[in-house]
Amino acid sequence: MKRILTGELILSLAILALAGLAPNLFPVAQAGYAKLSVLGKTVLLPSIVLMVGIVALAMRVGYGRLVNRTLAGAAAGVLATVGLEIVRATSFHFGGMPGDMPRLLGVLLTDRFMQGPSVGSDLLGWGYHFWNGAAFGIIFTVVLGRRSLRWAELYGQLIGFGFLLSPAVKSLGIGFMGFDMPAMPVTVVLAHIAYSAILCLLTNRWVRSDGWLLSGQSASLR
Repeated sequence: MKRILTGELILSLAILALAGLAPNLFPVAQAGYAKLSVLGKTVLLPSIVLMVGIVALAMRVGYGRLVNRTLAGAAAGVLATVGLEIVRATSFHFGGMPGDMPRLLGVLLTDRFMQGPSVGSDLLGWGYHFWNGAAFGIIFTVVLGRRSLRWAELYGQLIGFGFLLSPAVKSLGIGFMGFDMPAMPVTVVLAHIAYSAILCLLTNRWVRSDGWLLSGQSASLR
């Protein structure tokens, strides 16, 4: 195994840790450990600011591979979420989902569950939803670089099944993994197939190096 620069490894692990925070805040909130409105201010926002700072530092010290993978993963993850949303929104329109997830995220982030959604809460909910997509894209590219569709689909389904097994689905009152509403798990599977396909297509175009986080050339791409 070829050596990787210690500084690049440290920054890579920091980015992975920060990217992993956002998608877990909603399940943590639904499990009753803390309000999402509190987690948004104390965890989500600081994690985004720190992520931006680390990417800026990586650019400054010349870790071009890490910068490329992080930015490519974020952009691909956002666009892949569009594909996921087409599936999810279509299912929701025909009664295949128990609620509008981005809107739910918004009212929880703004602590407006009793008052109902507003324009501001909807914007925050959609923003958080797409940031989660970006975060998953970052994790994929920082760890794996460019990978085949098989790898991307495996990754996407792990995300989907992780969601179905989380307290977030249990709190919706539709049974284990949503099986009391059969269209729900089917929607999650199909949505993540779409997410993974787009993620794979875009990262294979935008990521400049193959290999795992701990392999490949240790020299940065300038």
